[in-house]
Amino acid sequence: MNINHEFKVELHQFCKSLLHEKRSVLKGQISARKIDLETASKSSAGDKHETSRAMIHLEQEKLGFQYVDLEKQIQSLSQIDKCITDSIHVGSLIETDKALFYISIGLGKLCFNGIDVYVISPVSPLAQAFLKTDSVEDVLFKSTSYKILSIT
Repeated sequence: MNINHEFKVELHQFCKSLLHEKRSVLKGQISARKIDLETASKSSAGDKHETSRAMIHLEQEKLGFQYVDLEKQIQSLSQIDKCITDSIHVGSLIETDKALFYISIGLGKLCFNGIDVYVISPVSPLAQAFLKTDSVEDVLFKSTSYKILSIT
């Protein structure tokens, strides 16, 4: 693989774009629930009406929590240092013999420029295993050994 600093910067921007797209979708869903609630308010009274309003409120609450979590991810991603170092830290792009890992936020497996990258949170167990190691060591996680090929 041709993994370099430019790839890392573009991957970081790609993750940022994904989060902003998710935020736009969530904002649309939240707006739709507000309209649903207004429509339900104009309906006739009764148990069916109250159940409908309660369901809309629950959905609004769920979307609100998702929005807050998403904002936290956007904030975390914006604080990541994209400099090049020889040690593993939050913001490192790690090429191993098994896969490519970007320690930043928990987005899971992404395909970027035709390459699979695991974008993992620094609090995830695998990221913790990487963060605790010296950059020249192999990392053993759940009986799988990861040979570190490069760190960007």
